[in-house]
Amino acid sequence: MTALCHLLGDWRGTLPTDGAMIERKWDGWRCLRFHGIDEKPHLFTRQGQPIHGCDHIARRLAAIEEVAGEKLFIDGELVVDGTLAATKAWAEGGWRRGGERGVFHAFDAMPYREWQAGGSDTPLIERKAWLKELLEASEPEDDGWTWAPGSRGALTPTAVQLVTDEWAFTESDVVDMVRRVWAEDGEGVVIKRAESPYRRSRTDAWLKVKAENMHKWARRPIAA
Repeated sequence: MTALCHLLGDWRGTLPTDGAMIERKWDGWRCLRFHGIDEKPHLFTRQGQPIHGCDHIARRLAAIEEVAGEKLFIDGELVVDGTLAATKAWAEGGWRRGGERGVFHAFDAMPYREWQAGGSDTPLIERKAWLKELLEASEPEDDGWTWAPGSRGALTPTAVQLVTDEWAFTESDVVDMVRRVWAEDGEGVVIKRAESPYRRSRTDAWLKVKAENMHKWARRPIAA
């Protein structure tokens, strides 16, 4: 069965000879934005369950799609109050109390038609540059108007944030970044091949580095 998104494997200590992109792995819920069977855009988990209580994110992503001029699939991580526990509590029912919570950490995007066909052949580094351009071009202007929380016309600039990346060429580069993330109580990092296509399956092009899978690659103890 085809997955809804590109899934992660476990890193085992090697990198491409020309290096790889490395991103912080946000500790939340994988969050996918695409058009559902009703032809309207929604936020979903990677299992296809709808995510509620994030209308501020939906509005910001709609503005990005408007700039693109076509339907989009956008991949990212939903994080509420900086923790997995808070994200889970909100997504599993906390939203029923009303309000809007969370930040969408976006790390990939492509035309919806490509996602429907199974993914994108455009290299990751180009997809991410395009996403950055869309975010910047759709940034809401300060018109001096103060919107009430939850107003339909309001766009929250911080609702969607681009996941930044660095380049890693050696295991030491990976260790340095993962130490920094752990020092900030983060979950870990994701190593991605810059030229990789997007596939709705698990591949070795995207690999996670977390404390619990460290034994698969570390040749020496790594302290946070």
